[in-house]
Amino acid sequence: MSGATVGLVGPLPPWRSGIADQDARLLRAMRRLGVEPVVVTFRRMYPRFLYPGRADRDEGDFPRDVGEIHALLDGANPFSFVSAARFLASRGVSLALVPWWTAFWAPHVLLLLSTLGSESPSTVRLLLCHNVWDHETGPLRAALARTVMRRADRIVVQNRRAEAELHAHFPEKPVAVVPHPSEPRAFLPDRAEARARLGVPPEAPVFLFAGILRRYKGWDLLLDAFQLLRRSVPSALLVLAGEPWDEALKLRSAASAARGAGAFSEERRRFSNVRLELRYLPEEERSLWLAACDAVVCPYRHATGSGIAADAIAHGRPVIGTRVDGLLDVIEEGGSGLLVPPEDVGALAEAMSRFVREGLGPRLAAGAAVRAKTFHPDAHARGVLTFGGLRVDTLAGRSS
Repeated sequence: MSGATVGLVGPLPPWRSGIADQDARLLRAMRRLGVEPVVVTFRRMYPRFLYPGRADRDEGDFPRDVGEIHALLDGANPFSFVSAARFLASRGVSLALVPWWTAFWAPHVLLLLSTLGSESPSTVRLLLCHNVWDHETGPLRAALARTVMRRADRIVVQNRRAEAELHAHFPEKPVAVVPHPSEPRAFLPDRAEARARLGVPPEAPVFLFAGILRRYKGWDLLLDAFQLLRRSVPSALLVLAGEPWDEALKLRSAASAARGAGAFSEERRRFSNVRLELRYLPEEERSLWLAACDAVVCPYRHATGSGIAADAIAHGRPVIGTRVDGLLDVIEEGGSGLLVPPEDVGALAEAMSRFVREGLGPRLAAGAAVRAKTFHPDAHARGVLTFGGLRVDTLAGRSS
């Protein structure tokens, strides 16, 4: 497939999601490798009544450094994906990359893949699976996901368990593991400066949870573990930074009520030394928090991938996380972070305590900086393109 035209169909910033961020990284990396992608993105994503957050888009325009962009997709109109497929076929796209993450998009993606297969049978239709199944799955959603997978020619996943599950359902389907990329950083904010700008005590051990607060991510378990941690490390600070969904929407009122409770009440202890930044954080502010913290905590109940864990590694910050599929391929136990069993509050508290008690920060941060090179976006793009059938040895940037 030398000289092939590559298309990508998916969200891009200013749409708010880790999927959009990863799409932008992939597109920039492809251009560094000598591929000029054709990008089809959204003019509207979720219907407002279906989106649980405050807004699914930031102000501003699409990035200008990812290739030509065509905003053809409308989440409220699945047939816009038929138009997108015909557009890609008219452009002679030989490899179409389509992110997949939730069954909400099943009708849309089915129409895209079916139309593309009909209009351009030689085009390789490659699904980039962030989640094979929804985080809150059920029989209908699982059936929809399987229907979509059936229409794809090849599938990329981010961990080996997802690979095994797909092989069990589709033994003849080509599946490859290409881990979540981390964004390389040419410049990191100074830790002391970042703390001063954010109003964080200069010497406090700071643990950061960042990203959308959803139940599967275990933010509630982290609150419980942090109470235990403060018995041995009273100066520790926990930061919950991100947009709240579902049960997390009650956090702000719960914290306010706790401040009015008695000094020794359970409610007050739960939020003592906890800083809530309950909103979507733009990249610059997210980078400040990553620079200011000592470790990122990912207490997931389950996960197939983690953008914040990859970002932490890229910023040279260790991750204290759980032994779930989305972290096992990213975090090297004792090298770039610490791993504990999921839903084990005591083990999580002990890992955080050990991190402070044994002064593990500098060593694990150094390991994270080395680990980041393994997940460079160029390596990720090269893996995706090679699996899609491109002759990578003909591409530029071979030493990236």
